[in-house]
Amino acid sequence: MRATIAVLLAVCMTVFLAGCGGGPDVTSLRAGVNARLAQALPAGTVELVGLERRGSKADTKAPAGETRRTVYFDAQLRLARDFNFGGWDAPGVAGLVSALGAGPKGISGVTSGGNKAGDIIRAHGTALFKREGDRWIAVTSGGYRPAEAPGYATNAAPGAAAILDAMRKVVDSVPKDASPAEQAAIQQELSAAYANIRSRLARAADGYAIAAGAEHGQYLRFARALADETKVRVVPLITRGGEENLRLLRAGKVSVALAQGDAALDAYEGKGSFVADGPYASLRAVGSLYPEAVHVLVRADDSLTSLADLRGHKVAIGEPGSASRLTALRVLEAHGLGLKDIAPQELSIGAALVALRQKQVDVVIQVIGVPADSVRDALTDVPMRLLPLSERGIAALASANPAYFPYTLSRGVYPNQQQDVHTVATAALLLTATDLSDSEVAALTRLVFANGNDLAARGSAQGAQVSAATALQGLPVPQHLAASKALDAMTGGVKRE
Repeated sequence: MRATIAVLLAVCMTVFLAGCGGGPDVTSLRAGVNARLAQALPAGTVELVGLERRGSKADTKAPAGETRRTVYFDAQLRLARDFNFGGWDAPGVAGLVSALGAGPKGISGVTSGGNKAGDIIRAHGTALFKREGDRWIAVTSGGYRPAEAPGYATNAAPGAAAILDAMRKVVDSVPKDASPAEQAAIQQELSAAYANIRSRLARAADGYAIAAGAEHGQYLRFARALADETKVRVVPLITRGGEENLRLLRAGKVSVALAQGDAALDAYEGKGSFVADGPYASLRAVGSLYPEAVHVLVRADDSLTSLADLRGHKVAIGEPGSASRLTALRVLEAHGLGLKDIAPQELSIGAALVALRQKQVDVVIQVIGVPADSVRDALTDVPMRLLPLSERGIAALASANPAYFPYTLSRGVYPNQQQDVHTVATAALLLTATDLSDSEVAALTRLVFANGNDLAARGSAQGAQVSAATALQGLPVPQHLAASKALDAMTGGVKRE
């Protein structure tokens, strides 16, 4: 009997201690969420009408000697007034994501074309708290990390066994210590073969093969969200990004592609990275989707305050061949800096943010849609700051290239961002060529730009910014005539940006 009582007491004590270490209660959680909403969105926009705590876990990345917990919750927000979360130069959906710590598919109820007063938005969110004495203090949104996705080979369709076996033997014959160039050649050829097969299968089924981007990237998320949104067959293709997408489109291997506006203009004119290709005169845009802003990131404790201070520093400018890299070089040039004036580091956005955290680079320049989960995640992990571009630099970029336009990363777009940050952006474009008929282009236009799409709930935070009203904003290449007519019909002839 005594043994039984002792066991029961031990169990009760364990439950009691677990409750004590489980983080803040609902009252503290509600206060923290309301505070972040007030920081991220204009006053009087939303009201927190429902909040349920769904558990918590210890933050394993907490600074030494500090106790932190990530709290999970479900929230319901009611719109207090009409509000368009898809506004290009406003906190919008980015403010929601940062305030609620929500990941892809974590927010539902945001519709393209704007929400109405009384609409309900639901979110699966996270919040990070630290313990100070007997109190839990809100730190910032907890952030999220996309689940690891399988590589190309694991997604390959079965069939053609003999060819696959032969290819496998070739790959297996390469020494494990093969040079980076050899490894890159294998990866590129396998990726290209995979994309080509998917493209041809999609066209055979009268669907749209969309050259999207890298796994975990925003282009691929948008294309997949679009595929989930409709019954029309849409096949998103994994690629290395905008420049490759433009070349796949020109070669007739895809019907539709996503790319930065400045890269599309270079391809159209045969300039920049496309000099050897010559002008792509038949390239046409369906429309602008959302802005991709230039982000210039430094550590919070660094003394750098402007781009003019970057001389002599290690600057991560992007991978060779990426559209973002060329944009970064143009941004530096507009501020009087060339490659000889910095120590350029050619890194992907993920590797660059890790290097910045480990003090292996001083600055990261990246062109990416807002909110950028990789940037938000980095800001949550380690204190960082966004540097503004100079007024002169912004004016020089916008006047020299029609693909660039002034843009503001509004206060609250990212966790603990207290001030507006002035920069430039280029539009993410949906592009096509001559192989689609006018009726197909019109149908695709209606599919993408239809009011009421909830692409954010399907995994693309940037999808909330897609609207017929902004389909011409930052559009530097000719628009397909069928797309223009379809958009005019959708907007009732109202002037579009």
